[in-house]
Amino acid sequence: MTEAVLYVTLFLALYFQTFALLTFLSRDARLRREKARIESGFPKVAVVVPCWNEESTIGGTVASLLALDYPKDRMEILLVNDGSTDNTKMVMDTYIGHPNITVIHKENGGKHTAVNLGIERTDAEFIGCLDADSFVHPGALKEVLAHFDDPTVAAVTASM
Repeated sequence: MTEAVLYVTLFLALYFQTFALLTFLSRDARLRREKARIESGFPKVAVVVPCWNEESTIGGTVASLLALDYPKDRMEILLVNDGSTDNTKMVMDTYIGHPNITVIHKENGGKHTAVNLGIERTDAEFIGCLDADSFVHPGALKEVLAHFDDPTVAAVTASM
């Protein structure tokens, strides 16, 4: 029985390592990374961050968004407080006045209402959504936007 568990564990580990390597080293992935390095013609991008009771995580999320390798004059962050009952409002209010951040407070209505309100408040060409307890890699936005060079692409989701 112990050997069977060991073999299954080894198989799964090798399978996922191979999958990750092939995905990272694939021709398409390499081309997207190269395309993401192009430094011209940046569209305006908005990232909506719906928040509900995220006082302990919102700061790290905002820090990762501000660290994105993207022209700051072409990017806005919309923090939407969906009626939090903890100190999320107080933490979010520390960003009021930041040139790239819009802070919005609303009554609790669910994540979808917070996302929709953020979308209503922007005129950006591209809109993304990020959970308030998530972090992004500095090159993620350029890599995601590179997919939209293909006219058949209407939406993109990043891999974890």
